[in-house]
Amino acid sequence: MHVTRILTKEHVLIKQVLDLLDESRRALETGILVPAIFFEKAGIFCSEFADRYHHYKEEFLLFGLLSYKKKGELDTAMGVLRYQHDRCRQCMAQITRALERYENKDEMAVTLVLEHLGVYVSLLHRHIHMEDHLFFPMAEKCLSTEEKDSLTGQFAEQACRFGNSDKFLDKHQALADELSDIMGSW
Repeated sequence: MHVTRILTKEHVLIKQVLDLLDESRRALETGILVPAIFFEKAGIFCSEFADRYHHYKEEFLLFGLLSYKKKGELDTAMGVLRYQHDRCRQCMAQITRALERYENKDEMAVTLVLEHLGVYVSLLHRHIHMEDHLFFPMAEKCLSTEEKDSLTGQFAEQACRFGNSDKFLDKHQALADELSDIMGSW
């Protein structure tokens, strides 16, 4: 599979969870407390799948090759994308830290969850759009067939660090489905 198609396919799963997070944000805005378990499981998904699995491929493999190949021409654009990854990680960490108090209906914790959730959802939607519609098409034009094949191999090696790649993907699809079930149950 082509390197940007792999990343775009992973975006589909991330957007599935992102849409659920957006739904939870809208619920919180109207005073409905989403079960804390939803945010706990969403945090696991975001940490394991989005950050360690997906963003690693972008930040360290694709961006690294493009930076080398373009001799710094894309460093500002890649810096923005990396910053967005970092900011999303910070937001999810803040949500996770607030969950114990959130579960006890501490209004400050609810506000913190809502604040960081809004930033996370908005920023990651924009980020994925930028990658899918601007950055990945540019990368497709810029990289040679050999470079794409090399990246695909590196992606496969990176995926092996998580065990069986298909099982890892299935686990996170099941987690996304579970989040959907939780949202539908309250």
